Amino acid sequence: MMTSNVYLQESSSGSYVLAKLYDEVSDKHLAMWNATWKPALEIHCKGRALVDSPEDYHWDWKWKANAWRPLLKYHFYSIMCRGELQGLMLANDTTTARLPEQAGKPLVYIEFVATAPWNRAEVQRPPRYRGVGSAFMAKAVQLSNEMGYSGRIGLHSLPEAERFYRDSCGMTAVQRDPGFLQQLMYFEMSEKQAETFCQKPRKS
Repeated sequence: MMTSNVYLQESSSGSYVLAKLYDEVSDKHLAMWNATWKPALEIHCKGRALVDSPEDYHWDWKWKANAWRPLLKYHFYSIMCRGELQGLMLANDTTTARLPEQAGKPLVYIEFVATAPWNRAEVQRPPRYRGVGSAFMAKAVQLSNEMGYSGRIGLHSLPEAERFYRDSCGMTAVQRDPGFLQQLMYFEMSEKQAETFCQKPRKS
């Protein structure tokens, strides 16, 4: 198991706090997800229409881990801060790019990424921590570089996250994918965009 230091911004104070990014999702992390994330989301969604619930409300991370952890092409990541699980991500390294300038080249594809309920403005105001998504994106770019893919990454975005990937991460919205039930927008980060993203000032 590999770990690295990342920093999350505490919304209440604006200060940065040390967190750990793990190159795995362990049974301990899954137990935390089950004991903390699930109840928090259930409380938030109680009495709400499905359309008003968080878009990842139905994701079962225990099932995802049990299905994909044994497969070498999949990479799991988690972020811990102050004894609590702050984020989870799953990526694979076998997908190819769609942008014209890099079409057909290999990239790292982010299958799923999520932050803890208390880090979401729609669940808690203000969110407890900011920066989980950016830390995971930086990790995906790092994995892409380690695989020899020059920082190229891609993902399908849930509607509420499109602005983050477009404006904060500088990714290109390629197309709405008819292969997805929700026709999710497919985003891709080119080699140049990855370089620009990594040059952004951030705590590390």
